[in-house]
Amino acid sequence: MAANKPVKVSIMGQEYNVRTDADSKYIKKVGKFVEERMKEIQVAAPDTTSQLRIAVLAAMNVTDEYFSTMQKKNEAIDKLESKTIAITEFIEKKISELETN
Repeated sequence: MAANKPVKVSIMGQEYNVRTDADSKYIKKVGKFVEERMKEIQVAAPDTTSQLRIAVLAAMNVTDEYFSTMQKKNEAIDKLESKTIAITEFIEKKISELETN
């Protein structure tokens, strides 16, 4: 994979050359996602014509989703760790009981 290869991405009618080590299909997928989010904002708030304002609102929405996902992930990890500890303690207790019998 070539280092820092340019990938063209079109978002809201503007072309962006992204220099990246990432796969070009991935970068185009990211660009498409950003454009879709920006268009959702544009449709939801038709009085918002500034692309900068649309981009900021889309970034806030994506960031909110990211934070919510991270919180859910961390809660799931905490729950899994808690259950792992409980299972480990149960197994250790049973082994100890078997060893004393």
